[in-house]
Amino acid sequence: MLRMSRLKKVLVGSAFAGAFLFAAPAAGADELPAPVIDSAGFLNGVRADLAKLGVATAPVDQAVTEGIDQALGAAAHRVAQATGIIAEPITPAQPAAPANSVTPANSATPAAAQADYQTAPGQQGHPGQPLTNPEPLGLAQLERATQPDFKPQVADPNYVFKNDLFSKIAAGKPMADFVLHRVPGSYFDAPRIPEESNQALGRGNSLYGPGTPIYVGQNSMCTLTAAGYDNAGNKVGLTAGHCAEPGEQVLSADSWQVGPTGTVVDKNAYLDYAVIQFNDKAEISNSYNGVTAHAVGGTARPGDVACKHGVATGTTCGMVYTQGSEKQFNQVCAMMGDSGAPLMKNGAVIGAISGGVGPISCRTPWQGALHVPSTATTMDSIVADLNRRGGVGAGFRLQP
Repeated sequence: MLRMSRLKKVLVGSAFAGAFLFAAPAAGADELPAPVIDSAGFLNGVRADLAKLGVATAPVDQAVTEGIDQALGAAAHRVAQATGIIAEPITPAQPAAPANSVTPANSATPAAAQADYQTAPGQQGHPGQPLTNPEPLGLAQLERATQPDFKPQVADPNYVFKNDLFSKIAAGKPMADFVLHRVPGSYFDAPRIPEESNQALGRGNSLYGPGTPIYVGQNSMCTLTAAGYDNAGNKVGLTAGHCAEPGEQVLSADSWQVGPTGTVVDKNAYLDYAVIQFNDKAEISNSYNGVTAHAVGGTARPGDVACKHGVATGTTCGMVYTQGSEKQFNQVCAMMGDSGAPLMKNGAVIGAISGGVGPISCRTPWQGALHVPSTATTMDSIVADLNRRGGVGAGFRLQP
């Protein structure tokens, strides 16, 4: 059994995030009721989930969590008095609509961008839950209630700048001029469109590399694991299998104006990966938005730190718990939209983010390690399966 004596400090240090999430208002009455905050119960739930994976953690310090509960309860009351917020009841299954999105009358928005980006349910035999839980905690109500008059003119409803205090604090950037939201339910400051993508757009093309955000079909916004070539010289991309079905078209979410630049040609539901064949409007790169892949494959040992790069939560790192031939469990922060994101170690793409082991995904940097572990499919197993199957993707390699 893997023991982590330092995890107690991480969990207690992250208790603010758990209490912050559960303190979100969900009332529809004339006044905001006092939130019920139980950070000790929340932390013990996380400890129980980790125990199922064989990870032992120290007991929660009840005195510390009670102090956190009292302080946050008082803070929530002061915030309610200061803002006069009266939250409306929500339907947890509905993604949060971008509140500050304004589409100019002369702008064309892709059909994929107009959909609610909730990826497909998990496949049979897949051990993790897909990262598809859009808005279970009601934070969007507080966010919408605190929006100022600032409304940037944007053409993509999934590229929304916010400058209200709640959004900036939730993103961990209270002094920023504004933060960017790209996935409903995420309170991270999302990755911007990089200059290299804009340059490709100027040539009438879409650029693809590790971590590129993509629209798949009409219902999914996910992240590209890697882009390269196969033995036949086809331009090929990989992403999570639960994001895609064969025959669906693929667009870059950073240059959707180009239109479809790829088609899903194959998938493996058990390993949870999909193969994309790009057309002549796609440019392939080993580098994208500050992320460079030097190799594909390799493993990590328990205790190592791996990092992922996704459209919803950006670049986040966490400890590896277990490493198998096909699946890896880690404490990397990920949520809806990060499916397919490259998991990297020492410049190599060692896995593709697949799902979360439980319902509590990572939605704000305040959570720290206070979220369920993530699962990733190993790149070694994906490449081996591509070679075994043959066809598009066999012999996958990065651009020389």
